Amino acid sequence: MEQQKLTRRQMVQRMAMAIGGTLVTPTVLLESCSFDPDTTTAGPLRLAMLDAIAETIIPRTATAGARDAKIGAFIDVMIRDCYYPDMQEKLNSGIKEIAVEGKSAIGRPFEEATQMEREEFLNAFDEAAQADRDHFFRTLKELTLLGYFTSEEAARDGVINYESIPTKYDPCAPADENTQVFYSNI
Repeated sequence: MEQQKLTRRQMVQRMAMAIGGTLVTPTVLLESCSFDPDTTTAGPLRLAMLDAIAETIIPRTATAGARDAKIGAFIDVMIRDCYYPDMQEKLNSGIKEIAVEGKSAIGRPFEEATQMEREEFLNAFDEAAQADRDHFFRTLKELTLLGYFTSEEAARDGVINYESIPTKYDPCAPADENTQVFYSNI
């Protein structure tokens, strides 16, 4: 393989790119960690629908639920900003399907139904999502979980263990049944 020599100009350009990247990247990462629910362009009916779906998946108990964490707005922004148009269409038509079929099955708008009625109705979508990995409901569930478990409400209520200052790794740290862990499905 032929080795290529760098000119001084190429070296300076590459160093500038490397230094610039190290200065810009932390800022971009820090800005991406915050979510402003006011950035959603969804109307109140769509947000109510998305909140109802998310609240059915993660209801309020002794801790905040998905509605408290504004997961409906999070889902809307994620669909709008992070998915290709074909997936956006699939998710949006799935949300409409839940709204239309929910109103027909329950007898009133899905977002006005009780928690139990919404759970019973969404069970069919959940079973379909377990059978088909590309089902829209699977993505809605994943977005709900992602939004909730990265939210301030989940951290504040102790649902997740968040240490704002990184500490050293201690594999022999004492733990008991009351020790909070971030991921317990290992």
